[in-house]
Amino acid sequence: MTPEDATRHIALIRELSRPGGPVTKDAPTASINNPDWRIDGELTPQRRRLFEQLLEDTAARYPDALSEKRALVLAGPPGAGKGSVADRVLGAAKSSFVNVDADEFKAALLRQAIADGSYESWIKPPAVRELEAAGERFFPMEMAALVHEESAELAAAQRVRMMGLGKNLIADTVLGSESSAVELGTQLQRAGYSVHVVDVEVPFEVSEERIVQRWAEAIASAEAGQDPLGGRWVPSAYARPLFDTEHGRARSQDAAALLAQNPAVDRYERHFTSLEEHRAALDSGRRATPTKELDQARLNRGGPLVDAAYTRRATPSAQRLPGSRNDRGRGGAELT
Repeated sequence: MTPEDATRHIALIRELSRPGGPVTKDAPTASINNPDWRIDGELTPQRRRLFEQLLEDTAARYPDALSEKRALVLAGPPGAGKGSVADRVLGAAKSSFVNVDADEFKAALLRQAIADGSYESWIKPPAVRELEAAGERFFPMEMAALVHEESAELAAAQRVRMMGLGKNLIADTVLGSESSAVELGTQLQRAGYSVHVVDVEVPFEVSEERIVQRWAEAIASAEAGQDPLGGRWVPSAYARPLFDTEHGRARSQDAAALLAQNPAVDRYERHFTSLEEHRAALDSGRRATPTKELDQARLNRGGPLVDAAYTRRATPSAQRLPGSRNDRGRGGAELT
């Protein structure tokens, strides 16, 4: 796809994914609106069996997950770089965690739809069919909004299931509202988890540019025959309102700060990449490394959050946080 073709295609996707458009989470061909899959909002037996299979298949990808009741909650807007920061925070300990990510379920739902024919017979909207007939090419992950609601349901169900087993888990989420933060914190606290909150923030401009960049890289991979699903498109109508705050940063920053007040949280970090850092990194052919703005921890469960450096001095051998060197030898280098 040439740069000109990409620009034109992006304009088409943006138009299709505008509120009320054919590629939105509540559009007529969204998976939640298929009468063969849901009756009065409830899953049909056939769809329920598929959900169960997807949950089992996803859990099976983490055979080394341990039952230590530890959770890493990732917060931040699309394109912030949450996955890269999580890799650095957890290090080698990451293999002992189950990653609960709605995007994995989006891909799984679309693969299933392609396999059983429902991608063509139901999910793909007439407007997309017309564009394809005129020569435009679309990839399945560009229709991801149409399985958004079901992917969120699956992620929530997987999180509850893993908590019931006490499995270490990574909750990879935007955390776009304070209510979702309170709900997640309450769930983890009641389940007896120790929680590490990592908030990764970027300005809207960086989020938008990375959404496009990530999409373009995935499309190139799909065109090369490496991944037939292509790249997921995050609609601007979803991403832009996340930054409708007084301070100009994403709502996830406030939601993560609220979650950190839950006594189950023993560590709270915030990382930030400015537009200037992002652009400078692009100019030098690399990806910007976020700056750690905040690093707090609790000496005791339910105690006040204080500077993490103080807790390391106060308890040099007692603190065991996800991914630290004191974490039974499994973690990577402790971030400072």
